[in-house]
Amino acid sequence: MKTKIFAMLFAGAMAAGMASCDLDPKVYSSMTDDNFPKTVSDADALLTGLYANIKNNSGGMDDRFANGAWGWPVWSIGGAGWYGYNEITTDEAYYLNETRYRDFTWGAADNSMQTYQLNRNITRATRLIDVLEKLQFDDARKKRMIAEAKCIRAHIMFALYDMYGPVPMTIDPEKARDVKYEPRPTKEEYFNQMVKDLTEALPSLPAKTQHTADWGRCNQGLARMLLMKLYMNDHQFDKALPYAEALKDMGYTLSTDYFEPFRNETSNETIWAIPSGSISDNEFFFYTIPSDCNEVCGLEVAPYWGVFTMTWSFYDTFTSGDVRKKGIAPTYKQYVKNSQTGRMDTILHTRYNNPGERLQYGPLVVKYFIDKQLSSSGRFHQVCFRYADVILSLAEIENELNGPTNKALDYLKQITDRAHTTATIPADIQASKDKFREFLLAERGRELYLEGWRREDLIRFGKFISNARARGKDAKDYQVLLPIPSKVITQSGGIVKQNPGYE
Repeated sequence: MKTKIFAMLFAGAMAAGMASCDLDPKVYSSMTDDNFPKTVSDADALLTGLYANIKNNSGGMDDRFANGAWGWPVWSIGGAGWYGYNEITTDEAYYLNETRYRDFTWGAADNSMQTYQLNRNITRATRLIDVLEKLQFDDARKKRMIAEAKCIRAHIMFALYDMYGPVPMTIDPEKARDVKYEPRPTKEEYFNQMVKDLTEALPSLPAKTQHTADWGRCNQGLARMLLMKLYMNDHQFDKALPYAEALKDMGYTLSTDYFEPFRNETSNETIWAIPSGSISDNEFFFYTIPSDCNEVCGLEVAPYWGVFTMTWSFYDTFTSGDVRKKGIAPTYKQYVKNSQTGRMDTILHTRYNNPGERLQYGPLVVKYFIDKQLSSSGRFHQVCFRYADVILSLAEIENELNGPTNKALDYLKQITDRAHTTATIPADIQASKDKFREFLLAERGRELYLEGWRREDLIRFGKFISNARARGKDAKDYQVLLPIPSKVITQSGGIVKQNPGYE
């Protein structure tokens, strides 16, 4: 069932490597009519290459112009890719390496080309769409491939917009033949293009793709999730509502077990995931399990570098009866061979006793309860969008449009009932919209911990900068966005303007 998607991701990794080139216009112009795909099979190969940009294995985005190293795809937890960046800048996670993002000390001189390099794939998608539209082949397949390309383009644009605001985009296929730097589009132009891509893609995408050969490819659930989030983040809650309600009607369900989607790749709670496979490795355990850890949350694990933890302050927001807390480890065991007896001794690391290098910062996060062979190889899926987020979004939308209402509270209780935390809902939660927002933001963090949504949520609720300052960071208002890499500003001759605050 998944053989096709594994092959797709392998081809994607290779295509990304071959297309690893500078943002200099001369590189784009080297993709001429003579060497650009002209057959359906060639176009399909390029389409699969685009998927490499929204996978999770950082090593698959080899891009030597980006700081002399590989680039970060959207869903990589490592470094400063969209997923990782959305965690390490928040109250939820502690990251040992990327101190500038953790401590809000980044500035205009910081180079994020490894992430910004995703931008070139907007142009690649545009060229591919143009080729597909001109090729003569089965109409249904053509519409499906064009829809996938548009959905991937919008997904990449979504991540870049979240981090940088509007970035230069080449949507005109004629301009894509010989790309030159152009000014950044307005927020409205960029936003509308994402919406256009997704709404045009929707009819030709498959609906739910669990247990099909299309698992891992773009589907209607993914497109609707992106549209819902785009409108919510722009505070257009009335326009987000139809997509949230459409998702509710697609047949997804909340699992009775919170951790089931993280064990079962094709859970009916999962809307879109990056499938398991030897090429698209999930690096979650590589980044969350430290080098002296052999057992955590009752699981045997292989030691890794483990530079990611939750923060203790965030951990302390979970009540003792919260079932979601079982995926967070305040202790772990280390096995050490006794030189005298030859047996393995167990060293227990805890928050207060022998915390070691990691627990001094925060507890370990497991979440994916899978066996050691899978966790150590990375050959397991990554949950990206799930139905619990839709339920919480419906609660938020209802509160913003009509709240506080019983309907919003009923949505919220679907999540807290499963977590066994409904009793923790404040008695006065319906006193005002703000009261409801306050609890909902905290609850989104607890439900979706380390899934890549915390920064985006804090920004939407107007709390990202104030939250950082409350943690002692010297956060500036303009740091809701990253600076455009100086390389882009310089090579464009100033055509591409810097974000405010970083000039």
